[in-house]
Amino acid sequence: MNRKEFLHNLGLLTGGFAFGLNGVPLKAYAHNPFAIDMEGTNGQILVLVQLSGGNDGLNTFIPYEDSVYHNKRPNVSIKKESVIALNDKMGLHPAMGAFKQLYDDSKLTIVQNVGYENSSRSHFRSTDIWLTASDPREYLYEGWVGRYLSKQFPNFPVKAPEQPMAIQIGAVESMLLQTDVASFGTVFDSPDTFFQLVKGTTADSDPLPDSFAGEELKFMRQVAAQSIAYSDIIKKKADIGKNTLTYPNTGLGRQLSIVADLISGGLETPVYLTTIGGFDTHANQVAGNNDPAGMHANLLRTVSEAVAAFHKDLQKQGLSDKVTIMTFSEFGRRVNQNGTMGTDHGTAAPLFVVGDTVRGGIIGRNPNLVDLDTQGDLKPQFDYRQIYASVLQDHLGVEAAGVRSILANKDFTTLPIFKTTTPPTVAESSPDFVLEQNFPNPFFAATTIRYTLNTRTYAKLSVFDMLGQQARIIREGTQDQGNYTVSFDGSGLPAGQYLLSLQTDSGQKIHRMIRV
Repeated sequence: MNRKEFLHNLGLLTGGFAFGLNGVPLKAYAHNPFAIDMEGTNGQILVLVQLSGGNDGLNTFIPYEDSVYHNKRPNVSIKKESVIALNDKMGLHPAMGAFKQLYDDSKLTIVQNVGYENSSRSHFRSTDIWLTASDPREYLYEGWVGRYLSKQFPNFPVKAPEQPMAIQIGAVESMLLQTDVASFGTVFDSPDTFFQLVKGTTADSDPLPDSFAGEELKFMRQVAAQSIAYSDIIKKKADIGKNTLTYPNTGLGRQLSIVADLISGGLETPVYLTTIGGFDTHANQVAGNNDPAGMHANLLRTVSEAVAAFHKDLQKQGLSDKVTIMTFSEFGRRVNQNGTMGTDHGTAAPLFVVGDTVRGGIIGRNPNLVDLDTQGDLKPQFDYRQIYASVLQDHLGVEAAGVRSILANKDFTTLPIFKTTTPPTVAESSPDFVLEQNFPNPFFAATTIRYTLNTRTYAKLSVFDMLGQQARIIREGTQDQGNYTVSFDGSGLPAGQYLLSLQTDSGQKIHRMIRV
């Protein structure tokens, strides 16, 4: 039995409390007196807000001018006159007035139609997919944030930084922060409670057996010692920190006030996770026929007001230039309402990114409520991992190769979310055209290909096998300047790896794509 198997058997890597010292449960961290610093994190901070249960995207960012929306939701849709319009087609739920101000100030980016192909409608499976950045048919057991932190702190757990690498406000640790070596998260409900919990606690000093188990128990004592040490610095930074305004008296408001307090106090932790539940709105989603009040309205008001207060607090303290807030949920809801004044599990939904770091505005096309998948749900336009790639590369400063490794060795095109957005990769021989990575990739039958021609030119879009033999010509001929989107049906190709090629008068660009 190796250490990894030993720790798994004890539950140390499962997110639960694996052991106790003097009856006090502690989280998993290794300790070494030669601690490493936090320089590798680029000084940027990511605050995640998980909307557990599957948020109804169509009633969050609303296609209020689309008659199909109102027809398919005769009792659940939000009336046009109630919507907070952001343009002549789309608008926010009336409970999200706090987000309207962020949008007007260019502090809010809305990415539409985020999801993944062949979406799972299971809460547990889809949550795991979002937390691990996996494909629907792929099972991973490391969180994408855990993989990010393992790259920033490669000597962990042999050496641990002096400050927590990630903090989750809550009780049970998320898979998001775990790796197959150890957990990178410190989980607590409040800094004071956490400090009081471990105050005066020390590792046992009883003799250890001269065996493999004895060595592993010694390791676990070192792990416990680091948790105790983290409680001290968390309490210290919380005491130094402050909130400059009163947060909403809600669970999420309290969580984000703690995060702001720690950032204000000088804690250098790069990732925070907060959570709000209740989004599984199968029944009583609205108060009555088309009444915007009700369960969902309360949830959206809680999110928008808490996030807006958090951003304003950091802005007043001069800290908002390094902090990005991102919401996510395991899936959206069905286009059609159900028979209990609610909506059932669906697929794609909008995602919000907030901060001084973002460009602001809306990314993506409006939801297409007619061109649906085989189950009658929205087709995703953007893979959720494109958001992760954008956050990793353009906010946290991870190089492209590192992003690929963190996202399970897959390539995802970034989106123009941030002010420092990395431009798409183009052929080195010419800036005259751009070929994006196909989406989804890997793909089962069909995949979408997008490319841009900056001048009128001959262009040949084709597919080659890995031996360099041309397998398919998708489009060929002289084309005008513009942005092009092509749906490619690859169902006739054997499963395997292929090369997607765009050749023009000024050069060629190639991406690898996978047919499964």
